[in-house]
Amino acid sequence: MAWAPNDLCNDVDLVAYETAILTQFGQTDWIPKRSKAIEDWLAPILRGQGYPIERLRTRYEADKVYGYTGSVYTDATSVVRDTTVDDLNLATVFATAGSDSLYIGSTQQFRGLSVRMHEAVNATASVLSVASWADNWIPLTLDDGTVKVVGKTFSGGGAVTWRVPFTWVKRSINGSDPLYWVKVTVSVTPASAKAGQIGVIRRSALCAPVTYRTLTLIMREAPTGGAGPWAEKAAWYEREADAALQRALSIIGGEFETDVPPTDQISEEESGQTSAEVAGGWRMERA
Repeated sequence: MAWAPNDLCNDVDLVAYETAILTQFGQTDWIPKRSKAIEDWLAPILRGQGYPIERLRTRYEADKVYGYTGSVYTDATSVVRDTTVDDLNLATVFATAGSDSLYIGSTQQFRGLSVRMHEAVNATASVLSVASWADNWIPLTLDDGTVKVVGKTFSGGGAVTWRVPFTWVKRSINGSDPLYWVKVTVSVTPASAKAGQIGVIRRSALCAPVTYRTLTLIMREAPTGGAGPWAEKAAWYEREADAALQRALSIIGGEFETDVPPTDQISEEESGQTSAEVAGGWRMERA
């Protein structure tokens, strides 16, 4: 179970600052630049401050998860939190495509889902849909990272991400506490697909620094013959990256996993850690 750096910053974050950052430079994605910003800039700084970057997580335990199959709710919260491989049968949850669903709730708004899968993956053409609650179910525009085979959702594990909607509000489902919920459905039952963990992806305080640093790298390598104030933009984003990182360093304690053995998700207890506790003493580390 490894840290997934692509959860920290994505191309949507870059486009929020530079709307034409993909088309202007003829790119389909900026994964290499985002990776460099993390590996060559962020990681050495965090290690120098005493933070174990390999334990940095954007994946958090969902507060409540229900399968809704045949008009019956089944509590799957403990199943999607534990580290057991392939213990949530997605084919069973979504037995009737379109009407059966998976409800995932959290006390905080979240920007995506992290779906961990092993070898039991879907081989049937199917499309995933996710809706958030805003006094009715509003469909979200998705980047479905579980599509490892074209046209087949859950053909592998991955991140399903979206832009957090401003209209999202809390509600109760099946007698739960009020939470921010998403409703997950599929167009065709994912035959033989099973998942291990399903966690919620939250926006990291380190997202802004990494976004600014990635934009710095892009602007520095912009074609010198092209129109645009590339050098000026690179210098501005570099200053913003440094300033944003300094602000983030004091509040990122709750983004590090300290479970031994690791569960690969941040629990409610871990999310309350201070930066001093993580960098200075690992107060929660336990056997």
